[in-house]
Amino acid sequence: MARKVSEVTDLSLFLVSQGQGRVAWTPQTQCLFLVCLALLCLVGSAYTAIGNAQEVFGPCDPSFVLRWSQPRVTPIAYRLADALPETPAGVVRLAWLGHSSFLLTSPTGTRILTDPHAFHALREAPDASTISNLHVTHSDVRGLPGNPRLLWGLTREQGWNPLALMIGDVSVFNVPSYASRVEPEQSPIQNSIFVFHTGGLCLVHLGNLRHPLTPHQLQRLGRPDVVMVPADGSWTMSFEDVLTVIDQLRPSLVIPMHIDTPQQALAFVQHTGGRYPVRQMPERSLTLNRQLLPSTTTIVVFGGS
Repeated sequence: MARKVSEVTDLSLFLVSQGQGRVAWTPQTQCLFLVCLALLCLVGSAYTAIGNAQEVFGPCDPSFVLRWSQPRVTPIAYRLADALPETPAGVVRLAWLGHSSFLLTSPTGTRILTDPHAFHALREAPDASTISNLHVTHSDVRGLPGNPRLLWGLTREQGWNPLALMIGDVSVFNVPSYASRVEPEQSPIQNSIFVFHTGGLCLVHLGNLRHPLTPHQLQRLGRPDVVMVPADGSWTMSFEDVLTVIDQLRPSLVIPMHIDTPQQALAFVQHTGGRYPVRQMPERSLTLNRQLLPSTTTIVVFGGS
């Protein structure tokens, strides 16, 4: 035992030696020194973990996602959603199934479905499904193929259900939105906004957002690359409120959703009045690479909407 204490003392003396003699430390001092050293290591690890979590589950930030972008450059391409081909390496694929239901496919093939809808069924099992609110057109999970992980933004039992997790190579977290347009944060939580980070892109699904975004929501969301926004013009937000949300977030791509007829899509496009460029596509899917996203906000209207 005396020899072990001597070895510890020699190590500590070596650490503080300046080549001009040594300082004699008592065994008690040595123990205190080692405890402090261990605590410093733990604190450093904790701060590293917090920093990583803030990057993965933090607000959308183009300067951050650029660091994780794939080096290969792939143009934005459009394909029919019915076929749902495999996603090329290094790109993110987004297919609109109908209403507010999208299938997000990551560069490694992780598949996440948003707001499942009985009229827009998915053929192949996703890895997970997000549910923004409890209305049947956003939460019909009964017919989902396979056994996907269900990410309920709201539940009947507890209401708001905060989430922050990884599904494969996709980070997912949610932000609450509210029932009232006048005083949103003073009213009940009515909806869950979902944020997805993958493949160097940040995508935001606003669910049934009913009001312009609050300062706290904007802080949580940051500046996304792609925003899926309800644009029915009446049930969720007015067209003016939709344009306000677009101005608040300043994304590269805006995809109108919560739309069931071509007339609804045309009404929203006409209301923009040339405020943003609009691309009307006959297809229902996008293959995205962040390096070739448009430099100005562009509205993409999927075919059949």
